[in-house]
Amino acid sequence: MRGVNVRRLGAIRGQDAMVFAASLPLLALSASPVWRAGESVWRIPCLVALATLHLALLVRGRLPWATFAASGLGALVLLASPALPGSATTLPGPLPPILLPSAWLFGLAIYSVAAHAHAYRPVAVVVGLAGVAEVTASLWSGLPWYLVPAMPEAWRITVGLVGAGLVALAYACGRWRALRRSTDDLGERWSTVADERATTDLDHAVAQQQARMAREVQRAVAEHLDEILDKAREGRRAARRAPALADDALADISQQGEEALGRVHSLLALLDAPDPEEVVAHEPVTAVLAPEHALSPQPQLEDLPKLIDAARGEGLTVTLELIGQRGELSVAAQLALYRTVQEALTNTIRHAGPGAVAHVEIDWEGENVAVLVEDIVPPRNVVAGDLDEAVFTGGDTDVDYVEGRGLRVVRERLESLDGHLEVEQMEDGYRVRGVVPRDASLLRG
Repeated sequence: MRGVNVRRLGAIRGQDAMVFAASLPLLALSASPVWRAGESVWRIPCLVALATLHLALLVRGRLPWATFAASGLGALVLLASPALPGSATTLPGPLPPILLPSAWLFGLAIYSVAAHAHAYRPVAVVVGLAGVAEVTASLWSGLPWYLVPAMPEAWRITVGLVGAGLVALAYACGRWRALRRSTDDLGERWSTVADERATTDLDHAVAQQQARMAREVQRAVAEHLDEILDKAREGRRAARRAPALADDALADISQQGEEALGRVHSLLALLDAPDPEEVVAHEPVTAVLAPEHALSPQPQLEDLPKLIDAARGEGLTVTLELIGQRGELSVAAQLALYRTVQEALTNTIRHAGPGAVAHVEIDWEGENVAVLVEDIVPPRNVVAGDLDEAVFTGGDTDVDYVEGRGLRVVRERLESLDGHLEVEQMEDGYRVRGVVPRDASLLRG
């Protein structure tokens, strides 16, 4: 059994109040002839019945069965009342009270049950049809003045059919309203479920990214610890042969330890409250461009050809150029430059769309090592053959690389190694350049 919501019962819906107010002219039209009829009819019972028919409208949405019961009782009183004399109605003949305008509100009570009741709705149709049959029977023996005397049987049947049709129409309109409301509620529930699922997907994507970055930190620490242990063993052996060489071994160990600390600090930045929307947006592309296994070594600059092949597999045209002679560079610096290229290509695939072209450049000349990624975005909706004459301006060709978490993390990696990141918008694309010193190994500041 359903519980009763007391707060819900204590308020009148605004829509019901408006319907009640709109029905008041019908009450005036119906009550006026009843009052003028005097004691020749059941004046007081009829007036009470009319008032009940109208007041019941105030609760038709919250208590549809109460509205239906009150309207049914009012209609029965009008049906049982004597006909109103012509002197009271200013009509040529008598008028049965059941045909007063307010009596038609019983159809609205049927509509309310069909639209708002939760069970036993067909009962309203059965009662309504029974009422129509009773009205038809009351008019059967003595037709009122307004029915055509020449065709009594046809008018009697017409009265019954019209009444039955109005009952069916009221019920059908109420059920349509209920089904429409149920459809809207179902849509809202689906929307809520979709939002909850999207939130779950965001949380899952964030957890996956944090787990991937945590593995990266673990691998970084393990690699440097291996190097430190190797240096320590070499130092012990060298100290036995020549104690002076122990200082050099300890200096190498100290440098390796500081480099490991710097790298771990730069990687821990990735675990700081990532932006969920950006994680999900990058996830499909990153899964292709960063398929490293949990036990695989950290990617270095020598792994860039594999990264570029993966980008080509995503439909991006990529070229690679090497400037200068490759030299020595710390593991942390190589990883930072590799991630710079990876993030730039990810953004190109994500934002530029089909037909984009990217150029990757590694510059070993000078005191710094730099990677450069430039992409060229083709104009959208250009007819074949007119590509050379297209101008790269306007919203259709703009690719907005707002610096999100991916580029911020790349910037932090580079800055932790005394490097820097440059992001520049060109006429037909974007340029991303990452720079680190050749001797980048320590965490500055």
